[in-house]
Amino acid sequence: MNKSFKITLLALAVTSTLAPMLAAPAVKLLMLDFTEANTVLIQLVVTFASFFILPSLLIGNLLSRWLSKKTLLVIGLILYVIGGVGPALMNSIGGILTLRAVLGLGIGLITPLMNAIVAEYFDGEERSKMNGLTVGVNGLGGAFFLIIGGAITALGWRGVFWTYSFGIVLLILVLAFIPGGKPVITRGETASDVKLSLPVGVYAVGLLTTGLMVLYYVIPTNLASFVVDNHLGNSATSGYLTAVSFIFVFFAGIIGARLQHLLRKGSVAFILFLFGAAFLLLGEAHNLWMVAAAVGIVGFGFGFAYPILLSKMAIVATTAHRTLAIMLMTAFANVGQFISPLITNGIQSVLDLNSIRGVLLLIGVLVTGLFIVSVIRVIVSKKELVKA
Repeated sequence: MNKSFKITLLALAVTSTLAPMLAAPAVKLLMLDFTEANTVLIQLVVTFASFFILPSLLIGNLLSRWLSKKTLLVIGLILYVIGGVGPALMNSIGGILTLRAVLGLGIGLITPLMNAIVAEYFDGEERSKMNGLTVGVNGLGGAFFLIIGGAITALGWRGVFWTYSFGIVLLILVLAFIPGGKPVITRGETASDVKLSLPVGVYAVGLLTTGLMVLYYVIPTNLASFVVDNHLGNSATSGYLTAVSFIFVFFAGIIGARLQHLLRKGSVAFILFLFGAAFLLLGEAHNLWMVAAAVGIVGFGFGFAYPILLSKMAIVATTAHRTLAIMLMTAFANVGQFISPLITNGIQSVLDLNSIRGVLLLIGVLVTGLFIVSVIRVIVSKKELVKA
């Protein structure tokens, strides 16, 4: 494959991770501008797009029977630009959320198609290399655009949404370098195979993915308010801190496979330890360095955990259902993104907590409890192996 084709695919990879997060630095500014709006609605500006990725996955699956991947990518990118830039022209939270829904529909077309094209045009080591590069681009690209988004908050929250105009560049690249032929049927998959029910393990991994996303998205949906309310910086600062998270996602993606081989059954306990420590640290953070450390730990934990779940999904799904299973994993992930702020605000409301600090500490305690249980399970399983 030529370099232009590869570069285009890697550029498209940025959209899946970056699109919802890019609006995070604007949250506090939106709160200041829309004082009458419900806080939850404003926080949903970050994650609302994720909910609408779900119907888009189904629509894309149906349209793929008649339209080529290139055509669907073009449609997805047009929706991406409209939904991404459009909120900059709105004067109500309702209008902004409506266009964030359009953004979600665009992402729902782009992400699975990009992954399908990688699977279709690359094999063996070359495919693994492309997947590795995709993780790297997601992390570094996300950090780059979030730093820009954070800096642009100096111009107001509308400026943050104008950064989505980079989708126009992606549209040009797709038109120029993505082949226009119709997709090839996945090897080993037949119409009769697809009709078979999915293994239960697919749903189990999907629910774990939702849980991981709920934990991870506590950070971007609350970070801007946390930083400003505690006089640790401004909305731009939250953008830089979220970029730190992406950088650590990248590092975890690079060394994750080796680290998992080293930890083996202790990998789950390590992930829980990272998240528990991060939330406890953030709940007690009274300076910017503590916040940065906590955000970095969360990023590393996510970057280590997600590939493990992705590999597990490939194992529990049958060959015929593997593509569908990965699509469902994307759906479960986006449900987690969407409900994360609903859960954190629900906890704060039910327990009558004065600030988000209490929520963060509670999450930290709960995850630390799960870490202890996980360690005990690992120890017990080792003893059983020794007895056997």
